[in-house]
Amino acid sequence: MGKITKIIAYEIIDSRGYPAIESRLTLDNGIEVVTSVPSGSTVGKYEALELRDNDPARFDNMGVRKAVSYINELLSPKLIGIQPTKQVEIDYWLIKADGTKNKSRLGANTTLAISQLLTKAAAADNHIPLFRYINTLYKSIFAKDIVIDRIPSPIFSIINGGKHANNNLDFQEFQIVPSSSFNFAKAYQIGVEVYHELKRVLEYRNASVSVGEEGGFTPNFSTNLDALEVLNEALNQRNLKPGLDVFFGLDIAANHFYKDDRYIVKDKPHPLKREEYIEYLLHLLSVYSVLAIEDPLQDDDWDGWKKMSESTPEQTYLVGGNLLATNKERLSRAIKESSCSSILIKPSQIGTVTETLELINLARQNKFSYIISQRSGETNDTFVADLAVGLQADFVRFGAPSRGERVAKYNRLWQIESLEMI
Repeated sequence: MGKITKIIAYEIIDSRGYPAIESRLTLDNGIEVVTSVPSGSTVGKYEALELRDNDPARFDNMGVRKAVSYINELLSPKLIGIQPTKQVEIDYWLIKADGTKNKSRLGANTTLAISQLLTKAAAADNHIPLFRYINTLYKSIFAKDIVIDRIPSPIFSIINGGKHANNNLDFQEFQIVPSSSFNFAKAYQIGVEVYHELKRVLEYRNASVSVGEEGGFTPNFSTNLDALEVLNEALNQRNLKPGLDVFFGLDIAANHFYKDDRYIVKDKPHPLKREEYIEYLLHLLSVYSVLAIEDPLQDDDWDGWKKMSESTPEQTYLVGGNLLATNKERLSRAIKESSCSSILIKPSQIGTVTETLELINLARQNKFSYIISQRSGETNDTFVADLAVGLQADFVRFGAPSRGERVAKYNRLWQIESLEMI
């Protein structure tokens, strides 16, 4: 079994044009792996913090040289000669070295860079695909099998609004979800074809075909319903049936338009009280084939989430993104209070692979579904694709089926289905 001889980190630029950490690990048998860590444009107050330099002289305060120096000068020297298979021990050593509840000393980007390197190196040293090693790692920690028999269904974000776009749409993402009856190759094909069909529909309507941070189009519609209607039109043009072949998903990101205890949406002439707003959302669910709705309420309104959960159709996934922030304490509360039915998993919100696996184990123990997600500030790293397959997530949410940093992850899933799940 190989031992670590070198870990080096350095800055790269992510999909938003800001620095991110990339790092490289070398074993004494010549094996070398590389990983990089994304970041979000919307950082929830309950997620682990990434470390930024806050130096106005570089990259608008967004440099990560301090995090890079922590890896190269503080952490890396202490890992020389250690086997990368000691994932749990090293992850908890990183957690202890940070010493804060939210990784505010070392930064979640710092700890995750090292943690992902260990997982990749151990997989390479064992000569097995990364997704299979992650599956084995989970079993070794929790003594539970996860049978790998499918590629998670993709959720494609093809219209962007809210903080992800400069338009009038309140909701952050309008998504399409091909039926889980399709294999991944077919679902991917549908996503790509609908994406291009949507562009033609928008051009026909003289709407903008500019794209947002995650590759979705950013038409300047008057209401959120307009976006759902053009999605329906695109599906019809492809002879796809909503609610049968393809479903819709919504990332509401309600924090963006919540003010003074009211929800301000352009579809309604006046700000809505919680009860009015929930009624409005439930109407959307009944009229359109919405399979998943994420962050419909602001993320401190636990009573509102419970009311929404009680009224949401059983077949609809009520997803906690900002609400849960890949946070174990928040997930435990959501399970106890039946606040939602699914959690969005972003490893960069928690900071280590071990903690990510622990969170997923908690979800599985309580029959809580989980979706593996990218961030808005992405890199070409495909770790989350292997994570989703190895742990058999219900869905993956990697953005639009366009832009290199998004399709790298979708292409990795396609590769796994085509070449490695034999």
